[in-house]
Amino acid sequence: MRTLPLILAAWAILASVLGAASPLAASAADASDEAAEDPGRLDLQVALGFDIFPERYTCDGEDLSPPVEIFGLEGSAASIAMILEDPDAPRGSFVHWLIWNLAPPVSIPEGIPPLEEVAAPEALQGRNGFGSIGYRGPCPPPGDPHRYVLRVFALDSELDLPPGSERSELEAAMEGRVLHSGEAAATYGG
Repeated sequence: MRTLPLILAAWAILASVLGAASPLAASAADASDEAAEDPGRLDLQVALGFDIFPERYTCDGEDLSPPVEIFGLEGSAASIAMILEDPDAPRGSFVHWLIWNLAPPVSIPEGIPPLEEVAAPEALQGRNGFGSIGYRGPCPPPGDPHRYVLRVFALDSELDLPPGSERSELEAAMEGRVLHSGEAAATYGG
């Protein structure tokens, strides 16, 4: 008769394990459903090729825009937009680069000129936090290193947005057009 309590105890343990797994399974299913409903999720892989900005891409060097590699683009993307920002800036997030209407490439070369309209690669650029057009590299004040986050957006069309626009205008123009997104980060300073 000792086996009956053991069997009941085993059933109780099994039921509690299955009951505990059930919310996890539901949670995973919910996350999968959310991913299907959120086409702008972070599913692109973006690579800068470094974790710490090389001096050539900063105000201490040549201030060249860095090369960017994008992986996971699907054929449905009509254009790419990118925002480079410093979320650690003393007065809040600081924009270093706004560029959009890039043809969906797998790589973007370094040294895109600071012009409103760029021919190679063809693109439009906006006004950064310094008040100038195009890329301006990391230039943090003395102290701890700052993080720089490059956000990449695959869009369903080109944007009807004039060159020289600011971040808020770019984000408003992208509203409802983001198919996929991804980001990369690197630090500089200290």
